[in-house]
Formats: sequence, structure tokens, C-alpha cells
Amino acid sequence: MGWKGLSSALIILCYSSLSFAEVSGWEWFERSQSSVRQYNFEASFVVIKPNQVDSYRWIHGVQDNSEIEQLMPLEQSGVEILRRDQMVYYIAPEKAPLATSSSTIKELPALLYRDIESIKTLYDAVPGGATQLSGRSAQLLRLTPLQNGRPGYWLWLDSQTGFPLKIDTLTVQNEVLERWVITHILPHATLPEALSIAASAELPAAAETMPTVALPETPLQLSWLPEGYQEVSVTSAMVPQQVLEQWLLSDGLHQVSVFVQHSASLPAQAFRDGATTIFVMPNKQFDVTVIGPVSIETARQIAESVR
Repeated sequence: MGWKGLSSALIILCYSSLSFAEVSGWEWFERSQSSVRQYNFEASFVVIKPNQVDSYRWIHGVQDNSEIEQLMPLEQSGVEILRRDQMVYYIAPEKAPLATSSSTIKELPALLYRDIESIKTLYDAVPGGATQLSGRSAQLLRLTPLQNGRPGYWLWLDSQTGFPLKIDTLTVQNEVLERWVITHILPHATLPEALSIAASAELPAAAETMPTVALPETPLQLSWLPEGYQEVSVTSAMVPQQVLEQWLLSDGLHQVSVFVQHSASLPAQAFRDGATTIFVMPNKQFDVTVIGPVSIETARQIAESVR
């Protein structure tokens, strides 16, 4: 099936009763998720940060109602990532595959995989205008955060299929922090050959249990969480000995890590690596490090809440 056939199938099966003007923001978003998760394709994309560009080859398919996808970096040798439904495998040359339980590959945009109802609690979806992108008509969709401190997203979706062509991660001032761009896509009528081989490969049936290090009991507590975030358990974590305490926070889409270490007498630091903030707040007794896709101000508030 060519791209034209894929487009026609998606429109006829899912959206034949909707005209272009009648499609709401969340219908566009649902269309985008469906176009990624229900079809067979090969694609290439780049992730652009202020001082870094990474490129990947991405292959996705569906076989017997099960998803399988593969992600490979294009400009560096190393780890290949394979997902078969709820299992993700990290495969490196001459090493046994590392298996983890997950329904997503973290290097792919989480927006395309998370439950739409949970995303609705965090964002408002507003369609924008249509434009030309890579020779195709693209519909702009803005995801505006309902609470401060959370990044916003602008998605450019193929006007026929809803397939995401570009995703910008933005500050509240609409400054681009990180850009994800499809550079090539090839639809397939059946499971791509590379995935047919991966689907039958012998791989660990269960996630490996990574060693955990028990943290010493401390009186430290996290007294404030950003709106919409909850503390979640840290599983299969290898904790460095110098860490006194750690927390993992999640709003269902993003994750923020908080670490407490012995004071190193370092100055306060705050910088961004694309959409990720790294904030270090020194204290007389300990240093607090916050890492995650939140604003610097939100990271500061989290660090100051350690008591």
C-alpha cells in the first residue's frame, strides 16, 4: 500500500463523516496517534536541540494485533532498540539483550503513545491553520498546557492521514526548546521485512531484574509537587552510593527525577538540554538536583521543597 492508499484507508475507515473544518483538536490528536500505531511503515526523523542533532531510522508494524517497532540511530553505532508490545529490548553488539517492561520506546515522542484521556487532563488541543511541509499539506495542532511549568507542543500533522510530520516542544513564551521532524517515510502493505525477522527472534521472555541499592533512611521529604504530578516508585534503579534520597515524579506524560546528595560546595546551576531542565541547588548540608521537562522556575520550587 502506498502513501496515497494509506491516506485513503485512514480517511474512509475512521473519518469519512467529518469534513476538514469539522475535525476538533482532540480528533486531530486521536487521528495522529492512530496513524502511528495502526500501520506498517519505515521512517527517518531527526531530533534538533540548540547544540545537537540526532537522527534515527524508525520501523513500525502490526502483526496479529500486536505492535512491533525498531529504532536505530543513524549517525552512531551502538544500541538498537526493539519493542514487541509490552517489552522493550536494548540490543548491542556482542552483548546479551537487555529486556525491560514498557509499552513505549522513550526515544520516541511520548505524546504519540500515552492514553489520550490522561493527556486531556494536562492540555487543551486547538487546531491551527494548514501549511505546506515537505511537499504535503499539514495541519497545525497546538497543545496548550493547563498548568504553568509544563511544556507546550505544536504538532504539524499530515492533513489527510494525521501522521505527525513535525513536533515542536515549547516554553510558555512559545520559544522552541526541541524539534522532532520526519525526513522520510515509506508505508508498507504488510509487516516490513526487518520486523518480520525481529518478530521471530529469540529474546528474553521477561524483564531482567536489575540490582537495586537500598538508600539509608533519612528525614528528608519532598513537601511540594507541581500541579498534576504524583510521586511514583523507582523500579530497577541502580542508585549511586553518594545519593542520599531520590524521588521520581510523573504527570502521566512527563517524568521528573529529584536527587539529594552530600554537599559538594558547588554554585547553583540551571540550564536546559532541549526540553529537559537540569537544576542544581546547593545547601549547607546537601545538594538537590532536579532533572526533567519542566521550567527552570518549577525545578527551583521542587528543589526548595526538600526538607
